[in-house]
Amino acid sequence: MRTPWGESLDPENVLPQYPRPQLVRDSYLNLNGRWEHAFTAAHRWGHPEDWDGEILVPFSPEAPLSGVGRTLQPDEALWYRRIVTVPADFVRERLLLHFGAVDQDCEVWVDGAPVGGHRGGYLPFALDVTDAWADGEHHEIVVRVHDVTDTSHRSRGKQRLERGGIWYTPQSGIWQTVWLESVPRRWVQRLELTPHLQDGEVEVTVVPGGVTDDDAAAHVRVSAGGNELVARDVPVGVPTRLALGDAIRRWSPEDPFLHDVVVEWAEDRVTSYVGMRSFGLGPDAHGRTRLLLNGEPYLHAGLLDQGYWPDGLYTAPSDEALVHDIRTAKDLGFTMLRKHIKVESLRWYHHCDRLGMLVWQDLVNGGRSYRPAVVTTPVALPVRLSDARYSLFGRQDAEGREEFAAELEATVELLRSVPSVAAWVPFNEGWGQFDARAAAARLGELDPTRPIDHASGWYDQGAGDVVSRHVYFRPYRLSRADAADPRAAVLSEYGGYSHRVAGHTWSDKEFGYRRYADRERFERAFLRLQHAQVGPAVDDGLAAFVYTQLADVEEETNGLMTYDRRLLKVDAEATRASNERLRHRLEVAAGGPARPVAVSEREITERVSLTRPDGRLNPDAVGWTRTPLHDTDGIGRGLVGRGRNKRWEYWAVTTPTHVIALVTSDIDYAAVHGIWLLDRATGEAVAHDAIGVGPRSASLPGTLGAGRVRSRTGAVKIAVDEVPGGTRLRAIGARVRVDVTAHRPEGHESLGVVVPWTDRLFQYTVKDVARPASGTVWIDGVAADVPASESWATLDHGRGRWPYAVSWNWGAGSGRTDGRVIGIQVGGRWTDGTGSVENALVVDGRLSKISEELVWDYDTADWMAPWRIHGERVDLTFTPFHLKRSVTDLRVFSSRTHQCFGHWSGRVRDDDGAWVRVADVVGWAEDVRNRW
Repeated sequence: MRTPWGESLDPENVLPQYPRPQLVRDSYLNLNGRWEHAFTAAHRWGHPEDWDGEILVPFSPEAPLSGVGRTLQPDEALWYRRIVTVPADFVRERLLLHFGAVDQDCEVWVDGAPVGGHRGGYLPFALDVTDAWADGEHHEIVVRVHDVTDTSHRSRGKQRLERGGIWYTPQSGIWQTVWLESVPRRWVQRLELTPHLQDGEVEVTVVPGGVTDDDAAAHVRVSAGGNELVARDVPVGVPTRLALGDAIRRWSPEDPFLHDVVVEWAEDRVTSYVGMRSFGLGPDAHGRTRLLLNGEPYLHAGLLDQGYWPDGLYTAPSDEALVHDIRTAKDLGFTMLRKHIKVESLRWYHHCDRLGMLVWQDLVNGGRSYRPAVVTTPVALPVRLSDARYSLFGRQDAEGREEFAAELEATVELLRSVPSVAAWVPFNEGWGQFDARAAAARLGELDPTRPIDHASGWYDQGAGDVVSRHVYFRPYRLSRADAADPRAAVLSEYGGYSHRVAGHTWSDKEFGYRRYADRERFERAFLRLQHAQVGPAVDDGLAAFVYTQLADVEEETNGLMTYDRRLLKVDAEATRASNERLRHRLEVAAGGPARPVAVSEREITERVSLTRPDGRLNPDAVGWTRTPLHDTDGIGRGLVGRGRNKRWEYWAVTTPTHVIALVTSDIDYAAVHGIWLLDRATGEAVAHDAIGVGPRSASLPGTLGAGRVRSRTGAVKIAVDEVPGGTRLRAIGARVRVDVTAHRPEGHESLGVVVPWTDRLFQYTVKDVARPASGTVWIDGVAADVPASESWATLDHGRGRWPYAVSWNWGAGSGRTDGRVIGIQVGGRWTDGTGSVENALVVDGRLSKISEELVWDYDTADWMAPWRIHGERVDLTFTPFHLKRSVTDLRVFSSRTHQCFGHWSGRVRDDDGAWVRVADVVGWAEDVRNRW
């Protein structure tokens, strides 16, 4: 399997970009490309006389792009050889040979002389090879590598010799850029740049390399967009704060602005950058602990990022490939990537810095073989263990524990100045975990500027800054304990839904925590998970989440992208809207104002079946129409179509003197019917309600308009029939009789919407407003006219399979303003997170669809106070004149409704961009909570 970048790889120009973007010097000779390689026994130290062939560095021999295709075994050594030609003017006073990373241990020779080596497979290192550099034009570099992978206590990430499931192909040897750099006698070895945003300062430490003088000073300049903010001499090796003045521009994912830094010391000159931002924890407006960015609550909306590639394994096939992953995550609306059990190339962090992507950085796990009972039991059971019991966690080797502690310090040193790194994660799911409290304390000493997730998933030792959960096999709900914890509550892994895309899989195996055969079901399940589980948790205090995962990896087919990065499995716009909605929920929960959220909807213009033959939702039916086009006869049919289907017709008629409402419904196990009439002059309301057991008391056509509607009970009789030019509504109750026609003018449009919760739970609704009405109603035998020019009928038609518990808002109104017939249709809550909304404006029969989740502001302590419904295209005020309150509680079936009748005023923007005035349009707005 190849990525697009692997297919187009030029072997003569492999990863040529400067590898260290935060410390740039005008001395760089890239040594990637064709090297010789050989495999020998691990005990052999003599340089090979015969070489096995070429290897393309920096791809591991196990990676297809290396051209080798062989796994380095623990009892073997891998040798590299390269003849280097260096330009005569390249070498200054000292010559450094850099390796981005070599997995796992290596020794290096230059021109036959040993120059040093390195232990550990994930961190960069440099060797001063000046004294070994022989005279002449050509020079030989030889590297010997030994890698025990998972047969020891050494750090190895997710590599395993016997790959499978969540464990991946092992990789060895050189896997990041190799390069030469020439420096003067005194050079800048490292820059530490720490922003202190609150004080308007950046702390600079110039770490020297080579010869230093006690009074040595470096000159530092910091600028923003070409404008110098500060220029000062600072002592070398001493942390020094520089005030940047009032022109500080904050770094954030929304505005990833980087300040330029130039350091000159003696004959050396380097350039760098710093992002002025702050991370931390703090209470929101309700006292719940949140993660802070620049002092404000900020949702870390993340994806798990393994950093694996099918053709390069640990090594991305190009710089553009790194950018692609980050940009894809950003385009999907995510603000964070959790770099999982891997330290990336410095260019990856640079792209996160400049593109605006927060990074949660895992440390690389080690330890002996993990006991399944220890690392997997907490998936299902709340097991608690002390991580001081080293052998249980595979940490019985003191040498391994010491090596991990040293690598922890080296990782912080490497990445401490990276603006995008937002949190440290030393341990994951108990893999090689030990003394996590001490690890968190040490991280806090080394870097007090970032929060720490000391034990991601389970085996919380009560330390760090977050309480961190992994949830895969049960619905997630923020527990009371986690919500009350003074640390920030984090869902650091969840989801992991699998969808295999034919032609884009690495193997015939499939690994994921729930499997979906088709894309539409996968996408709906993912979006439903975001809205139904993560969203309420964010409301209650959840500070961050990490979905598993960005891309498929080998047998894992649970990515939002395929492993080859060629296909996205979810709709980018819908996913972006979902994440924007979650971020908005945090803003509101933290005390901010509610605001509308745009959604992307598809207009359907041809007839379509709502369901598939088995009763599931037909993906082609999801969208909206301006005239009824959905065939809903399949509701209640098929293998999965039976049980708790809901069918209803609700008609409301407003007249200058009365409001009339008729409902006929069938919810499979019961039928609910009603006649309700309000005398607007006296405020008297008459209600006739009936509940029938089973569907025998109701007749409802499968599809709108395909048959008659009947309610047949002793208390309520309703008949709805399509007649030439409209719909005839008749009803009889003990005190009320109705005979009204809802006329349908030529060209009149109505809103049809399919709301997809899942492929088994969905709703088709038609909201037909501003239908001219005429006829008569009788109250206690006294007739009241329904005048044709002043009366309006509205239909709410529904067919679908609902979740058991649902809450919603609905508002509608019909009337005339400025000589035009105005119809208002707005709704919310029940559609949130589905990608569909039921909002529209009808003017003289022409419908304008409003594709945004509107904001509903009303007082549940005073239902008769004005309501406000607003968005980018809607600014309406609803003023009630009557409250209809109803409560039904039959245990299995219950409903709590507050429906206000009143007048709509304000304005709505139509599809042409013109604002349409709305004045005193009669209708209703309601708040409903149902179990049915």
